[in-house]
Amino acid sequence: MKNLILEKIVTLFLYIMVGFAFFLLFRGHNRPGGGFIAGIIASAGFLLYGIVFGSEKVLEKLRTNPRYIIGSGLLISFIATILPMMFGNPPLTGMWFDVAGLYLGSPLLFDIGVFVLVFGVIVSIFTNIMDVLKWNS
Repeated sequence: MKNLILEKIVTLFLYIMVGFAFFLLFRGHNRPGGGFIAGIIASAGFLLYGIVFGSEKVLEKLRTNPRYIIGSGLLISFIATILPMMFGNPPLTGMWFDVAGLYLGSPLLFDIGVFVLVFGVIVSIFTNIMDVLKWNS
């Protein structure tokens, strides 16, 4: 059953949730938030989108396989882990860099990796379950 109003509201809600997830990601180091909760919220938006449109539409919206997203998250977190070691510091030591007047740190890089990893795992599990149950197909 197609419901145009539900489809438009869910699409709008997806963008709102992903935007809120990025807000939590970038403010999360010293305040509540961070990569884990941001990944959960972003994936919840895609889960809702998948319930209405189906797993195929979720994969179309992502434009890539969730397994590649998981691998990217692991790689980003690994880079944040070994980056301090390249400068003679212990692993996961916080380092900050001045990029055009904006101070970016390795904890943010690690949070981005966690965000991408959590998002990829949840979306991968959800789309696989939807495929097995033939949900909305």
